[in-house]
Amino acid sequence: MNRTILFSILLLFAGILLNSCSKTVDPVWMIYEEENCRPPWVGNTDYKTRKNLEAALRADGVIPLKIKIKGNRTNSCNDCFCLTGKTYFVQVDRSQMSYVYYYGFSAK
Repeated sequence: MNRTILFSILLLFAGILLNSCSKTVDPVWMIYEEENCRPPWVGNTDYKTRKNLEAALRADGVIPLKIKIKGNRTNSCNDCFCLTGKTYFVQVDRSQMSYVYYYGFSAK
């Protein structure tokens, strides 16, 4: 009986210690609307583009929590500043927002 109580107390303290060591994340979504002059991370497919964007961010020390790509390229404008219809969403910790601004993203 004493061993069961001791074991239960030990498990309780282990759980408390593990929870107290976990980090909290304050996620925020950042958005980038693609223009005809595409950013360097754009690949041939959305999958390749997502991997390229993730690699570029990680190379700068940014840890993307989630990356989403929405829309299709459907524009008839040839100017560089015209939007293509593709939108990139990156979720990062609030403390890393300034790094993502560098890539042209804005807060959602």
